[in-house]
Amino acid sequence: MEQRALHFIDIPTRSAKPRSSGLTLARDYGIGYEEAASWIEAVGPFIDYVKMRHIWVLLMTESETDLVRRKAQLYRRHSIDVFPGGIVFELAVLSNAVERTFDALAHQGFTAVECSENIVPFTLDEKLAYVRRAKAAGLKVLFEVGEKYPTDTFDVDFAAREIDALRNAGCDLVILEKSQLDLCLGPKADRPEGARIVQLVERVGAEHLVFEAEASAHQVWLLNHFGAEVNLGPNLDPPVIAKLEATRRTLSREGGYGFVSGKLAAAAAAH
Repeated sequence: MEQRALHFIDIPTRSAKPRSSGLTLARDYGIGYEEAASWIEAVGPFIDYVKMRHIWVLLMTESETDLVRRKAQLYRRHSIDVFPGGIVFELAVLSNAVERTFDALAHQGFTAVECSENIVPFTLDEKLAYVRRAKAAGLKVLFEVGEKYPTDTFDVDFAAREIDALRNAGCDLVILEKSQLDLCLGPKADRPEGARIVQLVERVGAEHLVFEAEASAHQVWLLNHFGAEVNLGPNLDPPVIAKLEATRRTLSREGGYGFVSGKLAAAAAAH
């Protein structure tokens, strides 16, 4: 990595790609190739995974000039894993074509797959079987856990047991559904039920979880509790990612300019 031009100004350091924690998962909602290239030029070093909107993946062709294929190649050239939205997986299940879908995704340049149950419910044994099939196809696996429309208290024990089983089957990352964060933290991230998220992390380890934290208040809460190397995504867009990287380093309003405050305190103590 090249030296910063302003290397004489201290800033907090952070892990560089390829990294196993501190992951940022972004979403490609269906942008054009030039916009994607511009996006990656601007914030590519901060992105570890890109999630491609399901409709574009479902409509992609076998052509080498297909937009989705070309963007997947672009992302991979910048050390970014690429995966389709979970609806692709769920439709593959309904079409009785899971193995065929996994093989085709790998052939088309995808490096990972998101498995979800937004619409189609699965038993734990079924989930474990799908993880093994995806791994056999050479894909990384991100499995989403947690109810999309929860009506009861977040069950930490149930979630931890499921996550442990998924990991033992080969699942690379587990995405904690946004609705579970909404339930535990609330809009301002000030609910006492946030303790349940802490309990989950203590049980399974933050490095194995991706928090679907789209609200700034949720991102800051997670960073404050689990540090700069917490995994966040997968529905983030470029302006959010640029600010998030500054927040990870406590160099933003959201991050409280913590590093600057620390430098001021140290300077005051020295005098």
